[in-house]
Amino acid sequence: MMKLHYTLSKTVYLCVAVLVFISCTNDDNKGSTPPNDPQLVTITDFQYQGAFRISSATFGASSSNYSSGPIAYNPDNHSLFIVGNEQVNAIAEFPIPELLDKATLAELNASEAPTQEFTTILNAVANPTGVDRINGMLYKNGQLIINAEKWYDASGTNENTTLVLRDANDLTNTTIDGYYQLNGAANAAGYLSYIPEEWQASFNASYITGWSSVNSIISRYSYGPSLFTFDENDVLNTSASTGPINTNPFLNFSFANGNHITPPSNDPGQDLWNYLSEGIYGFIIPGTRTFAVFGSSGGVDSGIGYKIIQDNGNECGGYCAYQAADYYNYYWFFDLDDILNAENVWDPRPYAYGRFSVPFDEQGEHSIIGATFDSGSGMLYLCLSKAGQMGTYDRPPLIVGYKIQ
Repeated sequence: MMKLHYTLSKTVYLCVAVLVFISCTNDDNKGSTPPNDPQLVTITDFQYQGAFRISSATFGASSSNYSSGPIAYNPDNHSLFIVGNEQVNAIAEFPIPELLDKATLAELNASEAPTQEFTTILNAVANPTGVDRINGMLYKNGQLIINAEKWYDASGTNENTTLVLRDANDLTNTTIDGYYQLNGAANAAGYLSYIPEEWQASFNASYITGWSSVNSIISRYSYGPSLFTFDENDVLNTSASTGPINTNPFLNFSFANGNHITPPSNDPGQDLWNYLSEGIYGFIIPGTRTFAVFGSSGGVDSGIGYKIIQDNGNECGGYCAYQAADYYNYYWFFDLDDILNAENVWDPRPYAYGRFSVPFDEQGEHSIIGATFDSGSGMLYLCLSKAGQMGTYDRPPLIVGYKIQ
């Protein structure tokens, strides 16, 4: 079930697709507004459309089993770039078949073979800091931008964040430029998305990059979804040797600086954000004032412990919910007026947030782990964990779809 929460502020593993049909309206530029404002999307606007499976077979260097989640839409081929097994971090490209609204996995269409096999990328160039986890990808004009980080960066000092594949249509032989260094480092080097044309002047940029407390060492992250911007020319048309990529922060809840979206706590009831919350993908919905973030959370009902034994006997390696079933997919929707008019980048709060129940997610067992938005068709693909399982040992992604009513 979906639970809606609203606050006023002053200032895929399984993959999900959301088809967005929204009429454009003029921005009233009046700042914070009630949730029933037609320019602010609510989670009840999303309606399920169907799903499709991705093959779990090995192709090239990896398979889609236990995918770490990041995906990127390729409008030239109507396909998805996807990161495979999280231990390998290789990238492949799969065609997108028709989504079907069926009750069982066996009835769904499947993307049986990739147009490009899984290819390892992170160590194809000099990688002195040991970057080993892809966080986000974005396709543009035949090139593929990749944000990545060191999964366990205990010192929080890694600054290498970004690669560019100059020919995304030839993953095996492409020239790779990087590592670039995003200003903002781990606070910024996650999801990537386009800024709709109607908002580019307001942000003085064309792209969003952002992240949250997703991987290990929470102190290096934004304790809440971040929003940084950058110009495409600084990446697509510039060598990494020219220096760091200039970014402008508009939303950032630096844990290290104590600027949390809400005070950290292990207690039950921390439903805005907590140690288990992960903002996996953020994008601006065209024709609206909504900056939408999808991800997952947990521990709201039972509370959170560190290296505890859960009620099912599982011993956790880090933070986890006391009840093993106390996890759910989640969303956070921010008003762009709040973001643009804020005195500080840590001031805005979401006007809506809460649990998001998805077909095939088994009550949150299969969490959102990646996403990508096709601005041409209005399709949003969200990546949830391991829900495409057909056999005893396979754990591939599944794609499901929604449209906004």
